[in-house]
Amino acid sequence: MKTLGLYFFIIIALSSCMKEDNAITLPAPGPVKQGTANMGVNYDNQVYCNLETGTAIVRPYKSYDLAFEASESGLHIYLNSAKFMFACNTQTYDLASADTVGHPWALDCEQLIEDTLALTKYWQDINFSSQGSKVFAIDRGKLEHTGTARWRKFKVLSGDSLKYTICFSNYDNSSLDTVEVVKDDNYSLMYFSFDAPNQLVQQAPPKDQWDFVFTKYTHVFFEYNVTSPFRYYFVTGVVQNIWNNTAVMRFQKDSMPFDSITGLPVPYLPIEQFNYSQVSNFKFSSNANAIGYNWKYYNFSDAYYHIYPDLYFVVKSNNGFYYTVKMVDFYDTAGNKGLVTFQSQRI
Repeated sequence: MKTLGLYFFIIIALSSCMKEDNAITLPAPGPVKQGTANMGVNYDNQVYCNLETGTAIVRPYKSYDLAFEASESGLHIYLNSAKFMFACNTQTYDLASADTVGHPWALDCEQLIEDTLALTKYWQDINFSSQGSKVFAIDRGKLEHTGTARWRKFKVLSGDSLKYTICFSNYDNSSLDTVEVVKDDNYSLMYFSFDAPNQLVQQAPPKDQWDFVFTKYTHVFFEYNVTSPFRYYFVTGVVQNIWNNTAVMRFQKDSMPFDSITGLPVPYLPIEQFNYSQVSNFKFSSNANAIGYNWKYYNFSDAYYHIYPDLYFVVKSNNGFYYTVKMVDFYDTAGNKGLVTFQSQRI
């Protein structure tokens, strides 16, 4: 009996020393912040926004041609769709003999998923390890480049966790060059320009310092035939930082998402009533264009862009917080378009 009593005494003593679990207390919602993104009246700027700090980094969209995924495992290569860029898979591995005759041109669709990317969908084929990628003809954009400066031939020689090795030339095979694009996992993408190939472009800030970018890009209207002049169209909108796991949910009156459990449309809530307890009910989108461009519409009767009044977004940031984001205006006080005003709040 003494042994048994001692046993219970030890258990009680130990349990009294054990640290009690502390309830997790969520931080109170942050203040409503007003942000601005000045793309300019001709939308010449890309504006990278950080919801937590409220900072915005402005860069000219024309400064680069290609963006290379910077993570160790990433191997996606993107065209700069703000320049109306296209690529053509010439179906040959030989740079000198490559030609576009009989081969279709493609661009990056704004969702930026693999099957919609002009380069990444094709460059790692079965012969890549021995021959590199097939050769792509690159159209750098008819609105930004003329003459021989508009066209390049491009080939990926290798790609791994550390770097890409690429070669390229003018379309007449002159000025052949080989360059290494070294990865830096602190960034989402490494930016490259054919105009200055030996030095990468400093475009976006480090990946933990931006949630989305306001930019011009090319939208594809799939309802039109590929030969239609209306199939490809410039829009101004938002691309989220999918390379740092930013995800987005869209809430619009009369066009609500479906509850992930019941499968029924969720009742619309004004932005002021949405809180953290509700986020688990929804599926967030990892498509790059989840915010996109259609938070505004053009009214031909008054020649003015209007913001949809009952529309907002919930952004899931890589820092673990959720933010509501609502667009407010598309004009500055002088009536010039291209200055986006938006409100955000950590919930």
